Amino acid sequence: MSVYKIGDRVTVVSAGPDNPGTEGKTGVVVDDDSLSGGLIAVKGIDGRIAEAVKGYRGYYAEQLRKA
Repeated sequence: MSVYKIGDRVTVVSAGPDNPGTEGKTGVVVDDDSLSGGLIAVKGIDGRIAEAVKGYRGYYAEQLRKA
């Protein structure tokens, strides 16, 4: 079971090489890691149009903290 639940507000504390430039940004969890192989999908990191085209960014639990 994930530490974060759908709807939780989270802040990126460690972006890693997959998500450069997102450290310090806050978003909302839209998918816990139960369906995505350990990644937690977060919306609100990129703009709405970018997220509609590219999808939501995924982070591991240790890269996030509750806002």
